[in-house]
Amino acid sequence: MDASVKSEKVTINVGTMDLAKIDLLVDSLEYSNRSDFCRIAIRELLEKYNDDFEKLHAQNEKIQFDSEIPSIGGIGIIRLSCEQLKEFLQKSQKVNVMVTGILVVDRSITAELLEATVQNIKVYGKIQAQPDILAIIKNKQF
Repeated sequence: MDASVKSEKVTINVGTMDLAKIDLLVDSLEYSNRSDFCRIAIRELLEKYNDDFEKLHAQNEKIQFDSEIPSIGGIGIIRLSCEQLKEFLQKSQKVNVMVTGILVVDRSITAELLEATVQNIKVYGKIQAQPDILAIIKNKQF
C-alpha cells in the first residue's frame, strides 16, 4: 500500500488539563509520545462504534442520494474501475458513488467516462485519482 494512504495529519486543540494528563502518561512510559496516545485513543473509540459503520453508511447513502439512481461504493479501500463505469454507460444510466475510506479511481477512467456515468460522489476519507479526474470529482461532491 502507498505510504500516503497509511496516515493523514490532523491538528487538534486540547485543553491544558487534558494535555497535562497526556504528558504525564507519556513521561510515565505508558505511551511513546502525544501522537501515539492520540492514535490509540482514536482507534479505541472507533472500535466502540465498529458495528455501527455499515448501518451509518447505508443510512447516509439513502438520505443523500436519489433512490432512482443506483449507488456503488462501500466501506474500506474501494476501487472505481473503468469496467464498472462502462457497464453503466452501455445502459445509458448514471450512478452515485459513496465511499467511507479510500476511493481509488483507475487510471484508465477518462474524464468523459466519469462525466457521462457518475451523478454524485460522496467520500468520507480520501480520494486517489489523476488531477483531471480529481477536478471532476470535486464538482460532483456535495
